[in-house]
Amino acid sequence: MDLKRITSILVVGGGLVASGGIAHATNVGTDANLGYKPAAGAMGGAAYTAPQEASSALFGNPATLTSLKGTNFNFGASYLGVTAENTQSSVAGTNRSRSRAKDYILPDVAVKFDLANGGAVGLGLEADAGLGADYRNAPISLVGVNGAASLPLVVELISFNANAGYAQKITPQLSVGAALTVGFALAQLGTAGPTSGLPPALGDFGGTTSSVHAFGGGVSIGATYEATPELKVGAAYKSPVRYKLKEVVHTSVASAGYQDLTLEQPGEVVLGLAAGAQGPWLLEADLVWKNWSRAKTYQDVWKDQWLLALGGQYSIGPWKLRAGYHYSSDIMRKTPNNTLGGLVGLGTVPLGSAAEAAGLGEVARDVVRVVQTTLVPVVMKHTLSAGFGYQIDKSMRLDVYGAKAFKGSVERSDPNAAATLGAPVTTFKGEASIWTIGAGLHFAF
Repeated sequence: MDLKRITSILVVGGGLVASGGIAHATNVGTDANLGYKPAAGAMGGAAYTAPQEASSALFGNPATLTSLKGTNFNFGASYLGVTAENTQSSVAGTNRSRSRAKDYILPDVAVKFDLANGGAVGLGLEADAGLGADYRNAPISLVGVNGAASLPLVVELISFNANAGYAQKITPQLSVGAALTVGFALAQLGTAGPTSGLPPALGDFGGTTSSVHAFGGGVSIGATYEATPELKVGAAYKSPVRYKLKEVVHTSVASAGYQDLTLEQPGEVVLGLAAGAQGPWLLEADLVWKNWSRAKTYQDVWKDQWLLALGGQYSIGPWKLRAGYHYSSDIMRKTPNNTLGGLVGLGTVPLGSAAEAAGLGEVARDVVRVVQTTLVPVVMKHTLSAGFGYQIDKSMRLDVYGAKAFKGSVERSDPNAAATLGAPVTTFKGEASIWTIGAGLHFAF
C-alpha cells in the first residue's frame, strides 16, 4: 500500500468522522479518551504507554508514536448504545422520562510515518467528546398539586479533533512528543418545544436552544522511558480545548436575549506503566486526572475526576487476546453553582446574578441540580471490556472489541425550586448505562 492509497483512505475516513459522533456523556465526563478505539477499547482504554494502533498514540501520549515501527494506519468505528432515564417523584405523584438520545457511531482514523534519525509523525481525526439527552417527547416534570410543570429539556454536543503530532527518540530509551489539536464542536442546550404548567410569575415559554458550532485548539505533550526492555513508563499532558458557542441559549430575563456559552474540554495529566511488551504478555496501567473544576461551564456541575485504566493483551499465533477494566471516580458536585457558564436565565427562569438579584439564588442552584440528573448524568463508575486482534496477513490486522459501562445513578432534591414552581418537594433521580461494540483494521508495513 503506497502513500497515495493511504491518503485517499484518510480523506474518506475524515468524511465519516464528520458525519457521525459521540453524543452522550461517557463515564469520563463528555470525553471519550481512548476507550472507544478498536484495540485500546478492548483494554479498558489503557494505551497511553504502549499503544497498539496509530490513533491511540496520536490522541493519547504523542511520544508513543516512536513505538510503532514503520508506516501504520488504522481505520475503525464503534457503536455506542445508551440508556438514560430520569424519575421525578413527590407526594403528588411520579413521572418517568426516558431520553431518546441512544444510538451513535464513533469513527476513528489515523496514520503514522517514520522519519530519519528516530523521528515519527502522525495525522488523524476522531470524535473526541460528546454529550446528549433528549426529553422532548418525555418532558421532565415538576409534579405539583395542581398538575405538572413540564420542561422538554435537550442537550447535544459533538466535538471532533484533528491532530498532527511529532515524536523524537532522544536516546534509545527516551522518546518525547507533541501534538497540535484543532477542534470543531456542534452544540445546543436548553428546551426544544413548549413548556407548560409554570406559575404566572414565570409564565410558559417555548424553545430556548439554538444549534451552533465553534472552533477550538489545544496541544498535547508527552514522554516515554524504557526502564528495561520489559518495562516502560510514560507521562502526558493534554491542554484544555475551549469552544465559544455564540448565541446558543435564549432568555427573557434581564432582556438578555440570546446568550453565549463557553464550553471547555478539560486539561488532563496522565501517568502510565506498561510491562512485558517484548513477550507474549502486555500489561498496562494508566492513571488519568481530569481538571473539570476549572473547565468552563462543566465546573458548575462537575468536580475533578480520577480515572484508572487497566488492560492486558496475550499474543498467541496470529491472535491477540485482550481484556480491560476502567474505573471512574464520582464526578458530580454535591453543591453545584447557580448557573451554567454564566447564563443569566433559561427562558423566563433566572439563573446566576439575575437570580441572586431577585432573591432566588438557591432556587437557581436547585435548577442546576435538576440539570445534573437530566442533561449531564455521568454516573457510571465501572467498565469491563474484552476483544481480540487477528493478523489477517503480514501487514493487516483486524481488531474487534466490546465494552459495558454498568448502570449508575444520581439523586437530587429541589425543595426551593419546586416550591417556587408551585409544586411540593420533588426528587430527581438520573440513571444511565452504556454498552459499546467496535471493529477496525490496522495496517503496518
